[in-house]
Amino acid sequence: MRLPALQSPYFRIYVTGTFFSLHGLWIQRIVFGWLAWDLTGSATWVGGLSFLLFAPTIVSGPLFGVMADRIDVRIAALVTQSLQALLSLATLILHLADLTSIWSLAALCLMIGTVTSAHHPLRMTMAPRLVAKDALANAVAITSVNFNFARLFGPAIGGVLIAAYGVTVAMAVTVVCFLPFLTALTILRLRPRDRAAGTDDPFLKQLREGALVAVRHPLIRSAMLMTGLFSVVGRGTLEILPAIADGAFSRGASGLGQIAAAGGGGALVASVVMALRGEQTPDRLPLLSVVSIYVGFGLCLLLGTTDVWLVALAAAAGIGFCGSSVGVGLQSAVQLSLTDTYRGRVMSLWTVLGIGGAALGAILLGLLADAAGYAVALGWPAAIGTLCVSALLVFGGMRSGAVPFPPAPK
Repeated sequence: MRLPALQSPYFRIYVTGTFFSLHGLWIQRIVFGWLAWDLTGSATWVGGLSFLLFAPTIVSGPLFGVMADRIDVRIAALVTQSLQALLSLATLILHLADLTSIWSLAALCLMIGTVTSAHHPLRMTMAPRLVAKDALANAVAITSVNFNFARLFGPAIGGVLIAAYGVTVAMAVTVVCFLPFLTALTILRLRPRDRAAGTDDPFLKQLREGALVAVRHPLIRSAMLMTGLFSVVGRGTLEILPAIADGAFSRGASGLGQIAAAGGGGALVASVVMALRGEQTPDRLPLLSVVSIYVGFGLCLLLGTTDVWLVALAAAAGIGFCGSSVGVGLQSAVQLSLTDTYRGRVMSLWTVLGIGGAALGAILLGLLADAAGYAVALGWPAAIGTLCVSALLVFGGMRSGAVPFPPAPK
């Protein structure tokens, strides 16, 4: 088994620290989702809180991406993670003071989402600078394994904590989970950033140049559009699981933990598969990722129409597998095409489509579920997404075969 990224001691420290913080994030998301459903009984509000957690990335993500190419990303990450811990502590304090309402939760989600939007380009810029350049794709896959391991166990832990000990204990565990990563960030040492002409250009000029790289590069452009389409439908479906678990199947908090963990389990399997595969060719869209988009759309339709709990769990696991395959494969394809000069800006745009798509999908699918039921809410978007991806493959000049990389604009 060859995992070249783990040969870097600093990358191992980074992965260990994020292991804990990611579990905290997933437990926190389960807490917010469950409280939204418990307070309102509305799938719209469940999707709405997910939207607020993700929406700031749509607006501020590209701006923070430019900053990530200009500043010390390790120090910046210390700031963002400290703010995350403080906001988690504020959530706990409000709950202990019996001041929790759907509106206070909405405000907290918006603030946490803003901080998270700043951290995304930092982590996507930081991890590649902890490993040798030929281990970059493996580093992306391993960080995805770490993320999806937390995605598997974090929701299950959150569901068990809520069911057995209550929301207060789950919130307290979230706060503690941020501390190991804060410690790790004080230890990390990153390799020097590649420097190139134009790195000290004005802020708006750098923002424009990053956008031009993404738009003019056919593989990056296609990978981003496919990521966005799948995020709206596939990831959006996973974001309304609290409503599906209790609203469609009456399974309560434990059922939410089960179905969220099923999605995380599928994603973890896909991440391991991607981490153990051979080196990814840097001039093509991974075939597995393209196929996974179509399979994932079909599973969303299945989840919306089944009334059998075990089938729903299997569908959620399959959607998680497809989502991870799409995310890891397409992110690696984009990362392999970039130098450090553009990495923060371009990857922040990739994050806008990936996370922003999930945000839009969460609120759209939640509204549709309340208005027309889960079959319509998941079925029609899946069908439209299938048509859009097919059109992109046929008419977008990008298939799953080799495609030459044009030079980035100067």
